[in-house]
Amino acid sequence: MNVHGSLAGQAERYACARTESLARYLPYKIWLNPTWAAVGMVPFVGLFPFFGQVSLWRLVVALGLHLANSVLAALTLRRYRKSADRVHLWERVFVAEQFLIGLSWGAMTWLLWVPDNAVNHAVILVPLVAVLISNASSANSWSLYAAGVLPLMGLSLPRMLSGGVPANLGLAALLTTAFIYTLVVVLNAMHQSKVLLASRFANEDLTDELRRAHDAALKKQAEAEAANAAKSSFLANMSHELRTPLNAIIGFSDLIEQEAFGPVGQTRYRDYAGDIQSAGRHLLGIIDDILDVAKIEAGQMSVSPEFLDARHVIEHGLRSLRPKLQLKQQNLSIRFEGNPDQLYADERAFRQIVYNLISNATKFTQVGGEIAILGRGLEDGSFELCVADNGPGFDPALLERVFEAFNQLDNRYSRQQGGTGLGLSLVRGLTALHGGRVWIETAPGEGCRVSVRFPPSSDALLRAQRSRLIA
Repeated sequence: MNVHGSLAGQAERYACARTESLARYLPYKIWLNPTWAAVGMVPFVGLFPFFGQVSLWRLVVALGLHLANSVLAALTLRRYRKSADRVHLWERVFVAEQFLIGLSWGAMTWLLWVPDNAVNHAVILVPLVAVLISNASSANSWSLYAAGVLPLMGLSLPRMLSGGVPANLGLAALLTTAFIYTLVVVLNAMHQSKVLLASRFANEDLTDELRRAHDAALKKQAEAEAANAAKSSFLANMSHELRTPLNAIIGFSDLIEQEAFGPVGQTRYRDYAGDIQSAGRHLLGIIDDILDVAKIEAGQMSVSPEFLDARHVIEHGLRSLRPKLQLKQQNLSIRFEGNPDQLYADERAFRQIVYNLISNATKFTQVGGEIAILGRGLEDGSFELCVADNGPGFDPALLERVFEAFNQLDNRYSRQQGGTGLGLSLVRGLTALHGGRVWIETAPGEGCRVSVRFPPSSDALLRAQRSRLIA
């Protein structure tokens, strides 16, 4: 049972770990101690005279001591499982039990001892040494080690040293040597145990910290997704709400400009109506872009690809941009390679991509600059559209930012040009809907080249494969 999380302080954690370890060893002690004691008493039941014969009552007392300790250990384990959180109490209880076990083993030296029988004395030494080694390997605290070893040594050594028999003095020396050896083992085991516990606690703390960080990240992600969904919903709703009055403004201003119901009377009013119409159409275009971006982010936009004449679509899209090009005296060139008819895309989406790419190039290219459009059908059946300019360009480290919605690069020139920052975001979203990709090649002072590649249709791919086979 892991209770260290409810305790305060590092000392409590170590105490809890020690108690848990002692509780794990307790089931073994319940059956191992009386079994080992019974095995150690077999030579003295009278079947082997040279080991010496011990009276029955002594054998019963010796075995009874270990059986009593086993019963006590079983009861202790049962109670521990019901209230393991009382760490310090149980640590003292386990130490007391270890003391009783040490007394039992020390008492066996007196109960099984046959005077003037060196073989008997040597056989008694064997289980005592084994118990010393067992204590050294299982002890995880000084108090536990001392509780098991000191009563054993305190009872056994006086028995071996009594009478001044040289052979018994040798046995006492061997037992003392085993004690010193196990003491060295315990010193190393204690250090290793502390290092392992410190590593375990560090790993547990790190795991808890990572879990909390993961939960916090999931919470932040959910909040961000909810905020993004709310934003997309807001933009979509507002775009729909704004479209209706804007269409009315554009329609009525067009009627006034065209003097559909009679002369306006003042030429200036008619010009103003044209300005209203132009501004309204511009605003409607922005709203359409916002709505499209919101739909793409919400996964609500779909495309219907078909084979298009790329030359016709691009030239048609340039009509609304010609006035901007002429105003800034920019030179525009159009070139096609391969088969422009293999473009497989949604016509409305492709028009938006063309418009946004050329509009961006016009906006960020200086007066008298150069803009080049290249459309080419590739051998694999795909189609690539490239729009290049000789404008100021920008740092390639900012490439990912330019594709974010409502984002503009943070420099004075881009701020002077205005705009919503939706163009490239919309281009990437529409391209992704086709399964294509878009990338930018640029550097400060070296202009900008934006490329969009549309994948081939299954028919175009098949034709490309056949042509390669024929070649």
